[in-house]
Amino acid sequence: MTVKIPTRFEHILGDDRFSSTPLIVRVPEDMRQFEILRRTTEIQGGGVLSFLSGASGCGKTTSVWSASINLSDRFEQVITVPATVPLREVSEWLTVNTPSKSKKSLLVLMDGREASDDTVGLRQFMASLNQFLRGRADIIVCWPTTSDTWKEELIATARTVGGNSLTPASADVTISGPPKSAWHDVLERLFIQLDQRLEDLGISGQYITDAVDSNNTVGDFLGSVRDGIASRVDMVQIAQDLPEILFVVTSTSAVVGEANRLRRAGTMILKAEELVGYSPRSEAGKWWQERNNSPQHHLAYVISLFRAKLTTMTPSSVVYSISEYGPEDMRNAIREKGITKSTTNADTTFRSTDFSKFISGAGMNELTSTTKGKTSESALAAFSYIQGSSARRHKTINQAICALAEKNVPGFAASSGTFEVNLGEQDIYADAVILLDDRELHLEFHHLSDAHCKAASIAAYIMKKLRVYSNHYNITPR
Repeated sequence: MTVKIPTRFEHILGDDRFSSTPLIVRVPEDMRQFEILRRTTEIQGGGVLSFLSGASGCGKTTSVWSASINLSDRFEQVITVPATVPLREVSEWLTVNTPSKSKKSLLVLMDGREASDDTVGLRQFMASLNQFLRGRADIIVCWPTTSDTWKEELIATARTVGGNSLTPASADVTISGPPKSAWHDVLERLFIQLDQRLEDLGISGQYITDAVDSNNTVGDFLGSVRDGIASRVDMVQIAQDLPEILFVVTSTSAVVGEANRLRRAGTMILKAEELVGYSPRSEAGKWWQERNNSPQHHLAYVISLFRAKLTTMTPSSVVYSISEYGPEDMRNAIREKGITKSTTNADTTFRSTDFSKFISGAGMNELTSTTKGKTSESALAAFSYIQGSSARRHKTINQAICALAEKNVPGFAASSGTFEVNLGEQDIYADAVILLDDRELHLEFHHLSDAHCKAASIAAYIMKKLRVYSNHYNITPR
């Protein structure tokens, strides 16, 4: 699991993980500058070319979008000129792509354009833009720059071509960006949308405070946080060759709702606070509470390192796995319970599980605690038999489930996987190690009776297993 922190607003705009509007922190001084620009166009009866200056990462691009959002009664939504459009063709692009004049001002962003040696092209651009803006008092073209020398050259060219009306004094704008006191808020808004906390990433509050103190712009601050995450999560995963752990819990249909209390929607990643909260008095729960005082040993951080996720299987899917791929004695036993071999039922019931949805990449965006559907009495009786046999036939049951999984998800290479893999310590095994496309999964199966199908039982089991893994890979002190 790689947590990518964007350091530029343009990165956010192209990232499906984010809704950009809630991430914008209003900067009153910057908003006043855009209001002055708007009034300038009204007074002179023509649009303007404005240059936004400031250090890289201070929030120049963000300020343009902020004006359109925070001053939405005065500004239309931003239009961005693609950086691939040559300067000489920008005015033509604007003629084709800008909407008809409205009562609101339209901010046109020209981002990603630093110094150019195309002097002739620059003058042609200024001349055609000047002609275009004379008839569009509603348009403000915003050109962010980081070089004062380049900005002065641009302003000089603009005024040579179009006089002060193309780029008046008010169009030379210095962007302040959010003050340091707001940077914590910026990061918190990002974390909310990423569904992450500092504990998940092994980062302390002091690290964030130090990052604020040691950086000059919000972009550089976010870059420091990004680098801190990489060093604590990605680099540790690579250096220690940490496995990706997938828990698969099987039980009655209630298992889905109970598991949902412990994992995140969509990703199925485990939630540390809920694991401890549901089983605080278990041995593993107490053990993790002691270690949660350190960011480097926190359960949430360990979950991130192992990319630990939780999936489930309901009774029918387990029963039909055995009917298709189990040993003869177990197939006979469930046949006596009323379950006959059915390839169609096996495939259908398996594909409905979130274990199947995870390994197939379908995802699961809805998590509820409500039990859906009804399991037949024969399936429940057969599952009860299988679950009761799991202490003695654990490997056999897991192999049958994985065989059905491979049939339905070819990238899940169960036939070439290994089962009950010794982790190098006495009596400590991974239930299965199987390739899923190009990555290796460590699968841990837990088959629960209806009486034990509770979030507390699941949490205690998972925390115990994660303790084993974190000790084995020397992440936490024993």
